[in-house]
Amino acid sequence: MRILLADDHDLVREAISLLFQQYFEGCEVAEAGALDPALEHIEANNTFDLVLLDLRMPGMNGLEGLKRTLEKVADSTFVVLLSGAYRSEDVRKAIEAGAHGFIPKTLRGQALANAVQLVLAGDKYLPSSILTDMGDGMSGSGTGEGESRLTGGFGNEGDFARLTPREREVLALLSEGRPNKDIARHLDLREITVKYHLKNIYRKLNVSNRAQAVKMALEDMARSGTL
Repeated sequence: MRILLADDHDLVREAISLLFQQYFEGCEVAEAGALDPALEHIEANNTFDLVLLDLRMPGMNGLEGLKRTLEKVADSTFVVLLSGAYRSEDVRKAIEAGAHGFIPKTLRGQALANAVQLVLAGDKYLPSSILTDMGDGMSGSGTGEGESRLTGGFGNEGDFARLTPREREVLALLSEGRPNKDIARHLDLREITVKYHLKNIYRKLNVSNRAQAVKMALEDMARSGTL
């Protein structure tokens, strides 16, 4: 597998490159510190399976850099944006512009690898904040605002209407590629309880695994216009 990683922070590139080599056997990573060198890599040898672009590195100019990259890569190449800080609007516009995913730099190693695998399997990866429409986070402080934002991320008709608020939280965290242990820690639950919620989610959505559940959630949001 060949990956092009473009980010203006040397330490970030080094860390992600090492991570890819750890999780993907035989992975070859080309690096660039700005958009123009990244495009030169593509012009020189356009055989990348995946291109990862830092949203705010030099040359990007918002989503203009994404559009320039999509024009140059092969049809079989997946293009994904990376960002340490982002808004829900950034994610929505990136997907509308043709990005195959939007990955936060805050993901842990395994979660980042899982996100890449999801993209390479043909699905779009989005951070949980866009799935739950939490925006800047849950700040209701007992007012109910956080819960309202959380449960509003998916459609309220069909199979999704059958999900409980807690099941929606679990489904959102699935999108980050988190293992059951991390989901349990994040929601202050026992791991066996997370497994119970997952079983119910799969049954209610008529799917058999994590990737199918996340894909169905993204499709639902696209239909409802929240994506």
